[in-house]
Amino acid sequence: MIRPMIAAALASVLAAPALAAAPPRPKLIVAISVDQFSANLFAQFRQRYTAGLKRLESEGVVFPSGYQSHAATETCPGHSTILTGMHPSATGIIANNWFDPVAAKEVYCSLDPAGPVPGRPKDPRGPANLKVPTLGEWLKQADGRSRVYAVSGKDRGAIMMAGHNADGTFWWDEANGFTTYVPAGTTAEQRLAPVAAFNKALFAKWAKAPPAWTVLDKSCGWTESRTYGHLTIDHRVPPPVGAPAPAKPFDVNDKTALKWLRASPVFDQITMDLAIKLLDDQKLGRGEATDLLAISLSATDYVGHRYGNQGPEMCDHQAHLDRLIGTLLDRLAALKVPVAVVLTADHGAIDAAERVAERGIPALRFSLGTEGRKIGETLKAEFALDLAPFYVNDEQLYYNPRLDPVVRDEIEARTIALLRALPAVQDVFRKADILKVEVPAGKPADELTLTERFAESIDPVRSGDLLVVTKPYESFGDPDSAGDSIAGHGSPWQYDRRVPILFWWPGAEGFEQPLPIETVDIAPTLAAIAGIPAPKVDGRCLDLDRSKSDICPAR
Repeated sequence: MIRPMIAAALASVLAAPALAAAPPRPKLIVAISVDQFSANLFAQFRQRYTAGLKRLESEGVVFPSGYQSHAATETCPGHSTILTGMHPSATGIIANNWFDPVAAKEVYCSLDPAGPVPGRPKDPRGPANLKVPTLGEWLKQADGRSRVYAVSGKDRGAIMMAGHNADGTFWWDEANGFTTYVPAGTTAEQRLAPVAAFNKALFAKWAKAPPAWTVLDKSCGWTESRTYGHLTIDHRVPPPVGAPAPAKPFDVNDKTALKWLRASPVFDQITMDLAIKLLDDQKLGRGEATDLLAISLSATDYVGHRYGNQGPEMCDHQAHLDRLIGTLLDRLAALKVPVAVVLTADHGAIDAAERVAERGIPALRFSLGTEGRKIGETLKAEFALDLAPFYVNDEQLYYNPRLDPVVRDEIEARTIALLRALPAVQDVFRKADILKVEVPAGKPADELTLTERFAESIDPVRSGDLLVVTKPYESFGDPDSAGDSIAGHGSPWQYDRRVPILFWWPGAEGFEQPLPIETVDIAPTLAAIAGIPAPKVDGRCLDLDRSKSDICPAR
């Protein structure tokens, strides 16, 4: 009886899958952010992927419930967490824009007076507002031979992932192709050298044949138009409205065509083409130290904003995204050097309110800007004020610094009452109260309270005095005439916070973990894989080898 039991146990051990080896120390780390690639979107299209995303989810380490765990689910804050390991409360990037009440002007997250941009004298860019170092900076500190490059459709995507002192930080400029900022002591010619030939070839190509959206998944087709707010959209795929005219040179001054370009798979294609060119030209991964290539793909966000994430446009775009990631993975595998890849997103999103409401969930449109201005006028009359009591910026209110402090508390109480009375408002928090909130160490991201989510997004100077929470499923405002806001993100709710996080390397024998992790866990995990020290961060190192690992430092 004993021998059969031993034989059965031995057979069970032999049949069990071998524990996967830890990822080898990489010569190249590739960090990919797909803008607005929500966990819901990943789950919805997961069974349709056949190329790159299929390889990542079938071979890699898959965390389908990753979290941008903070409340400020926008592009700039989200990108600031991925390679810093820190929440926006530490990175200082609390929104895409915040307000300076003293100067009475809006501040863009990537604004940097020390970083002039060629051809854009009024729009300097750079990492000055980012308060913490990134993985690329950790690599360079560990070994000065490490090289760091970032490319994105958006300046904030590239800058927040590259961090300070990167070797190259490039993003798309409507008139000039891919561009960058020029730090002191360098020239525009020097900084643009890695992209100059690429831009020239791209515009020459488009002069002969303008960019076109080629349909990959014909099952996505839907020809009927529909109305969102006061805007009617033609949902044919490829989208005809704004498409560059065939057989005519692409006009970089045609704003309608440029908007079409951003909200198309072509936009990600040119971003990835440049990323692969940088990979080849700079011989990344073939030096003595570990290099970093950060790629932020922006088209999913533009498609989601312009057409919604449940329309045929997003469906076909996902097929393009899948193929594009496959092209990159093939190129990385061909290098024959140890490579580590991570793919995630800066935030999620919700579909257009009208379609959400059609599918069993009540949803409405709401504009805090409009309602906030009305409340401001009411308060001016009630308190006989000769100035606006506050400025509205996104979902935050900043008090006018010229407001009489004697009446400020009374005005604040009245403002909160009026905001909470709005049907679309869930709650209103005071900045002073949120600054006192401490998030318990190790608390799962999906269990954070609303105040804890805001605590991860708060900055004592940059955040507004009042933080407004709209109810779930509220879309922000009436779409503009350009159709860039039929759907959006930015709330503290799960559909905006949840993003997939996937790790992969050639030869990986991955696994799936449905429990929540956070995007701030990515940087310390990659640092451990690369064998470099990481500073104290908000995130934690993740074991990726299905066994007791010695990769992560002792906790």
